Amino acid sequence: MNLYFKLLTLFFTLSSLIIAQENPPRLEILHPKPDMQFWVDRIEVAGNVPTGTEVMVAGTQVVPDEEGLFRHLIDLDQPEVLIPISEKSGTATYLDTIRVFHRNLDHMTTDSVFINNNIPAELSIHMGYPTSGKFYSSEVSLRGRTHPEALLFMNGDTVKVFKSGAFTSHVEINQGDNEFEFIARLNDIEVRELVTLSRPTEREDLTALDKKSARPIRDRWAIAGDHLQLSIHGPQSESVYFKIPGITGWKKMNEGKPGYYTYSYHLLDIDEEVNTKVLYRLGSFSKRVRSAPLRILTDALGGLTVDEDTRVYDTPDTDQLLFPLADSVSLQIIGLENRMYRIRLGQYRTAYVLANRVELNPDSRLTSSHFLGSMHGENEDDWAVFRIRTGTTRLPFEIKEKAKPARLELKVYGAKQGWEWTTYPEGDSVITYLERSQPEDLVWQMDFYPKHGFWGWYGGYEGEYLVISVRKAPEISRDSLFANVKIEIDPGHGGWQRGARGITGYAEADANLRYCLKLEKLLLDAGATVFLTRRDDHQISLADRAKIAREDSVHIFVMAHNNAPGASRNILEAKGASTFYTWPSAKGLSDKIYPHMHNMGIETSGKVARYYYYLTRQTEYLVYLIEGAFMTNPEEEMFLLSEEGLDALAQAAFNGLEEFLLEKAEQP
Repeated sequence: MNLYFKLLTLFFTLSSLIIAQENPPRLEILHPKPDMQFWVDRIEVAGNVPTGTEVMVAGTQVVPDEEGLFRHLIDLDQPEVLIPISEKSGTATYLDTIRVFHRNLDHMTTDSVFINNNIPAELSIHMGYPTSGKFYSSEVSLRGRTHPEALLFMNGDTVKVFKSGAFTSHVEINQGDNEFEFIARLNDIEVRELVTLSRPTEREDLTALDKKSARPIRDRWAIAGDHLQLSIHGPQSESVYFKIPGITGWKKMNEGKPGYYTYSYHLLDIDEEVNTKVLYRLGSFSKRVRSAPLRILTDALGGLTVDEDTRVYDTPDTDQLLFPLADSVSLQIIGLENRMYRIRLGQYRTAYVLANRVELNPDSRLTSSHFLGSMHGENEDDWAVFRIRTGTTRLPFEIKEKAKPARLELKVYGAKQGWEWTTYPEGDSVITYLERSQPEDLVWQMDFYPKHGFWGWYGGYEGEYLVISVRKAPEISRDSLFANVKIEIDPGHGGWQRGARGITGYAEADANLRYCLKLEKLLLDAGATVFLTRRDDHQISLADRAKIAREDSVHIFVMAHNNAPGASRNILEAKGASTFYTWPSAKGLSDKIYPHMHNMGIETSGKVARYYYYLTRQTEYLVYLIEGAFMTNPEEEMFLLSEEGLDALAQAAFNGLEEFLLEKAEQP
């Protein structure tokens, strides 16, 4: 019998190998997708290939990186471009051809009439969003494109077609199947397109507890003093109980809404660590339902960051960024939730880091305050640099810029002042006053007061020192405002990260690049030193964008974007230009450009302070974000499609920078 099973296992193994050889893994093309449209001249062809595969793009051999990602730039010199891609794996060769379209540039007359230079030769309907299938929202703006001179109907009702060919209709989505038939007519020709959206009905009433909903759903760690949020779905209007073995007996839960049972349990001190699962039951005798593993700690665990780009978040997700950390920083871990460690920063403050950026290390656990050494300041080129001796232990630290009075607030968590000897930089310095305090037992604080505001700062570890650097202002005169100013322009998105998508298929990545190139020319003509993070259509990570600006040693970083609303919002109502910033020193840039956006021919939608954007939180330079217009609004998409609209947007951005520097030149 054993021999039979061994032979059977060998047979299936050999069969799997033969099938794998007959169907080897193929390359995955990330960008561009078939029939994609572009409004720029140079694009990136990118994809992932299996190990040992050779790739040729348009006749050029491309070498993938260690992870199998290949990237190659090509020029678009025809309205319709066919991109041949060959893939050789072993003795097999595969050929693919991707067709893309290079669109003409559109225009806008002086009285804001859109001139469409991309009118299709034939009548058709191209639905953009959503496509047929399951749909979960209760409303949506159906959208697509057709011939700009066509008459369009949806379920018998007339739908406006804009001069770009875009159309949209905001509709309600009922439970069940929803059919929307579009009919376009032009010169006795008629075409139809049917969109069917199926919205699932409400969840049927349960007859037993839903084990998939039992919290915690993933591994969870907690510590004494935590309020453990427990919940489970089950039948309505029943008695549901929970139990934490080793901690509590059975307790009745609360039915906050029909079929949703909750309880907030306050964990008290325990003598020994507990590893268990939360048990749930329906009534007195039902089968028990178990949660994911629960670990209850008696004290903090030591951890050490292992990634130089470790980030600290306010909540157990990656939406609300607080501050960055380097590698080899000691952390005090008091929980695990959603694959993120909860860390203790002070007596009253906690935060979260991704668990895969930290390794558990008992030696990193602090049993008492860590004492800091003296701080020494000196001027180095364009920076005032302050070095605080920390020894071999690296502690979490946070720097915030405060507005009134203007200052940098440095907090080192887990620290107290040891030997105190604070030295100011000699000669003229950007920092005029330093003030130390101990707001909590385990929080050491130093405030840096500037002479005339901030032009950037940076904090990081160098050996056994925590180094804080504050940048000096460039020399600005009314006669040559831009002469000593270096500016980085960052066209958002690019490559396979297309950003917001207009109804016509116009990608934000293209719109951003087009107006950035126009802004660059205006700045160069004014005497500025200008850099761009990209000059063509290729993908760059957020971290690499920030790194490029640091390496270029710029004073101002312009994030150039355009906008889009949430999926269920009426896209005709979402419109207007806006600006965003995080730090007070960048608010002046936002303030100066915003009035010029009123003169572009479109509406404005506000100056916004956003604390959690990764790039606006960069500190080595002044950084702000321009959201030029809404790609998804048909009128504003035409503004962004036209050369004149992009000229107006670039001019507004330039005028704002000019006024900002003029104000700085007039300050003492």
